Amino acid sequence: MIEQPAGTQQDAAACEASTGTAAVDAPAGAGVAGVPSGAAGARPVEVEVARTGGGLRVLAALVMLPWLLGYGVVGTWTVVRGASAAASGLKSFDAGYTRLVSPAGVILVGALLLAAFAVLLAASMLLMIGGRGATWAAIAVAAALLVAGSAWAATRGGLSPILWVLFFFGLVYAVAVAIVALTRVTRTSGRGRSAPS
Repeated sequence: MIEQPAGTQQDAAACEASTGTAAVDAPAGAGVAGVPSGAAGARPVEVEVARTGGGLRVLAALVMLPWLLGYGVVGTWTVVRGASAAASGLKSFDAGYTRLVSPAGVILVGALLLAAFAVLLAASMLLMIGGRGATWAAIAVAAALLVAGSAWAATRGGLSPILWVLFFFGLVYAVAVAIVALTRVTRTSGRGRSAPS
């Protein structure tokens, strides 16, 4: 039998000892190299639920898109038209479906439409990236005020209820989304506070 040199045996023993120590000392929750421990330990059901929730948020944001674009385009056009009439020295002009109105009134309506555009844009972005309860509360209040203002203007201007629903449903939808999101954020923060440390 061929005997190995003493130095080789010592090196082999040292290698085995170091390997065994590394295996014993490795943290129990450590994942594979390059894979976070949280991701490695996540259950497939939790990952699927997270993906489903993200898909629903994207879908809820896409529902606002037609009204978001409509408020932006119509609001800008209304402001420009009112400003042009004011620059021309007109005291009143025909704004379309309603009676003669002043340029200042048309500009005000355009500004409110642009405010509705900003509210829907903020709600869509918060659906995508998440938001705090105070932010959702502010969006809910702003959208509710715009809904009330649009209802008042439609009543004064003789706008058909069907046209009002078609044009301002985006704001009503934003109010509902903000209230639901605010409720979820409040429940989540409440559970976090009540959980034992």
